[in-house]
Amino acid sequence: MFRSLRSRMAASHALVLTVILIALGFGLQLVLARTLDRSATDDLFALARGQAERIEEVGSVVPPFDSDVPSAASVRTAVYQAPNDTLVGEQTETPTWLRHYPADVTDLTVSGERVRVVAVAAVIDGRTVAWVAAGRSLVAEDRLVHRVRVLLLAGGAFAIVASLAAGWWLAGRAVRPVERAYEAQAGFAADASHELRTPLTFIRSGVEVLAERDPELGRDVLSEVDYLTGLTQRLLLLARAERGAVTLERTPIDVSAACRSAARRSEGVHTNRLTLDGSDELAATGDRVGLEAALDAILENVQVHGGGVAKLQWRTTATEAVVSVSDHGVGLDTELADRAFERFFRADPSRARDTGGAGLGLALARTLVQAQGGRIWVEPTPGGGLTANIALPLA
Repeated sequence: MFRSLRSRMAASHALVLTVILIALGFGLQLVLARTLDRSATDDLFALARGQAERIEEVGSVVPPFDSDVPSAASVRTAVYQAPNDTLVGEQTETPTWLRHYPADVTDLTVSGERVRVVAVAAVIDGRTVAWVAAGRSLVAEDRLVHRVRVLLLAGGAFAIVASLAAGWWLAGRAVRPVERAYEAQAGFAADASHELRTPLTFIRSGVEVLAERDPELGRDVLSEVDYLTGLTQRLLLLARAERGAVTLERTPIDVSAACRSAARRSEGVHTNRLTLDGSDELAATGDRVGLEAALDAILENVQVHGGGVAKLQWRTTATEAVVSVSDHGVGLDTELADRAFERFFRADPSRARDTGGAGLGLALARTLVQAQGGRIWVEPTPGGGLTANIALPLA
């Protein structure tokens, strides 16, 4: 249980970091790509405008000049005379992709590389006499963006792994006090159940002697002693199996007798007023003491939240024996029904504090029922209230 909790805490820690890294990485890559793209376009326009201004100063169309600037060595320029777009200068030195395109900025793919070409008009006396085309490959920008992307992915993966490790370590420190408390609780339950065996055995011996004078009373007390003895055994089993799956011995049991025994105990201890409805014989596969203990927890909940009045009925379906406890108390909201079986869950903490409820009754009932291979659920009672259902396989 605690390992699963620790794993979920570490995973949630890593998930939050992953979302942050993805958002930051995507944003950084987008900003870098746009900045490089804009810078490349500005450089091309600057070189093309320089050539256009040279033509305007000379007053005639002249071929492009050679630049000694290292950063401009990769930029190719060409001048096309208007209006026929006739190339000015050496045609053999001008690549075929460097032409005057209709758009001011044109992106091409040449030999698998992205190429950008810009066009700037040279105007003399208010008339466009030529077009200056400047272009270059964008492969350097693409490679830089790719390197940054790889670095972000590698760094992000390392950060996520480190986050998982740190989250696992921090979660371990966080749940350690709770784990120790559960271990102490399980140890106490084991010790208590072990210590109860001797006095219960002694009480049984004394009651057997007293039963000779009042057989009916003796049978009732012996039945309760047997129930307590079985309950201590289950308590010890639950304590030992706190970290694993809990299973109880599954044998044919009399559901009717278990329900009547639990009802009698509830009426005597909690003064509940119960209406019983079911056949005299109904056999299911399960554990008699485990079923009664689950019913005890549910009927105690009736006394606390159901007004002390409920209907206890048992019936069969095609494959299961179903026991239902229906009250007309405060009920439970539909969205809270799935949480009713959580440990320490209380729909109304202030009211539970007044009545002394700790939110463990239904959680214990679920553990006991599932240990018998059954299932348990709650649903609204028609007319208001709450109905708890237990289903066990038919014998």
